[in-house]
Amino acid sequence: MRQRLTTIQATYRKEIDRAVESWSDHEGMSAAQVVGWLEQFEDSRIPLALSVIKKVKYLNAANIRGMAKQLIDIIRVELEDRGFNAIGFVPVGDAGSGSGTVARAIKDILRGRKYANCRLLSMLEVARLQGDCDALVFVDDFSGTGFTLEKWWENVEPTVRPANAEIFVGLLVLNESARGRIEGFAEAVLAVEELDESHNLFAGANKDFTEADKEHLLAQCQRTGCGVRYERGFGGCGLLLAFKHGCPNNSLPILWYESETWRALFKRRAI
Repeated sequence: MRQRLTTIQATYRKEIDRAVESWSDHEGMSAAQVVGWLEQFEDSRIPLALSVIKKVKYLNAANIRGMAKQLIDIIRVELEDRGFNAIGFVPVGDAGSGSGTVARAIKDILRGRKYANCRLLSMLEVARLQGDCDALVFVDDFSGTGFTLEKWWENVEPTVRPANAEIFVGLLVLNESARGRIEGFAEAVLAVEELDESHNLFAGANKDFTEADKEHLLAQCQRTGCGVRYERGFGGCGLLLAFKHGCPNNSLPILWYESETWRALFKRRAI
């Protein structure tokens, strides 16, 4: 086994080093981590595994900050055009969640005078609003199916409605299949980037991989032991997406699922 790991590292050093450099701010990322993940593929399938690595959309800390600024600007333009003058940004999760990471970036950006009509609010502050925000934007890093946000809204709606503000959702990345569910409770969902069916590895619209490749990758996903619910990514999303702070379960389980039969490439939730 040690000899095979050494061979993989020597043979694919350039590709491994490129991946580690791209993902350097993800907790625990190293050449050993990537090599250990590649080792789970047969020798003839390692080029396929490297193709997966190349197609991973990874958002590092700089990407997240830049996209947070884009999101604020998109929201300000859209909401000001609609006649809203006081905008509150509210993270949907706690400080350790993806929305918490986005909220920290937003907090730093809103310090500039350009954003005098915007402020970052906690849910406690939302509950105490007295009509001084006419639009509330609930922010998160990503939504794959909209299911989590929909359930979250069911829990917080009684707290939010008394604020008498119009409700919006702001995301760094939106999977298109989530839009309808989110717009069931929000006036609109605004995102910096929207993923379509071509980003689902198992979809016919995805031309990055052959049908034979897709069959093999599905078998590897099943090998992780994640169960039917996640073997194509939660909600059948089939994504290759990861963030500095974690990997959504809408991505293929070969990226994030850790078990006795599989070594994950990314942390499900990282620091």
